[in-house]
Amino acid sequence: MLEELTSKVAALVDGKNALGFNVKFDLGDDGKILVSGNDAPMAVSNDDGDADTTLKVSAADFQSMLSGDLNAMNAYMQGKLTVEGDMAKAMQLSNIF
Repeated sequence: MLEELTSKVAALVDGKNALGFNVKFDLGDDGKILVSGNDAPMAVSNDDGDADTTLKVSAADFQSMLSGDLNAMNAYMQGKLTVEGDMAKAMQLSNIF
């Protein structure tokens, strides 16, 4: 599942302007997805590198978010998504995801 989610994230950021920061999606035991967003083109990997903002979410809920079945704000309000780091930067992700 991690490979599939990583590919979906890579497709979403492909061709987009650099975010200006790094963001990590921590999927718990399923792994991590790091978007290196300081430069274009943005790189997506499964590295556990430093990030300005980390979003913690289960792989299943992240899959639902990427498919549009789960709204990120609803996931946050329901406690399915937690944010560590800069909340303002996390809010900027709504332009991509």
